[in-house]
Amino acid sequence: MDKKISQMTREEKLQALTDYHACKRERHIIHRYVQALRREDAEQTAYFESFGESVHHIVLNVNTYERRLIFGYVDRQFNEYGWISGMLPIVEEIRLDNSNVIHIGQSVNGTYVVTVGWCTGTAGGGSHPSVWEEPIADYKEAVASGIRQLERIYNDAERRSLTDRGNYNPKYIRRLKAGLQEVKRRYTAPQQLSLF
Repeated sequence: MDKKISQMTREEKLQALTDYHACKRERHIIHRYVQALRREDAEQTAYFESFGESVHHIVLNVNTYERRLIFGYVDRQFNEYGWISGMLPIVEEIRLDNSNVIHIGQSVNGTYVVTVGWCTGTAGGGSHPSVWEEPIADYKEAVASGIRQLERIYNDAERRSLTDRGNYNPKYIRRLKAGLQEVKRRYTAPQQLSLF
């Protein structure tokens, strides 16, 4: 079994960081950790090493923790496997049917995020609201963003249905687009107020 990062010498840590294949989003964390080790900054080194027992574990947890700060989360809640979750609670689901939905998530500081789940035949996709989405300050803008996402997906699916009717069922896509227009009208159109 590999050594825990806390059991490695400074040189072994630097080598482990050099050997780690960081993606673009992770490189700044590796750079900061390397700088802390080179400067023998015990406080910064301890900060990084408090997030896990391997370079991979540390990098992913630091990345998630620092992204959570944008959404007002300041605690370090690790799950039973030692990971910090980036998922946000869903406060509303706007459903077109069982497979097509707009998820509105909200963080502790009131910021919203939007993700969608979609299916246009046998093609589909989706995700859960998380700290990796772009923060949105206003609820109505969050709903409008979800509608725009589905509009883009359905327009793309409609183009693809010309050559691939199995994955992109044109009849189903037309029905989804009509349902989305109803959602758009209900959530974004000005409402007529009545006194009686």
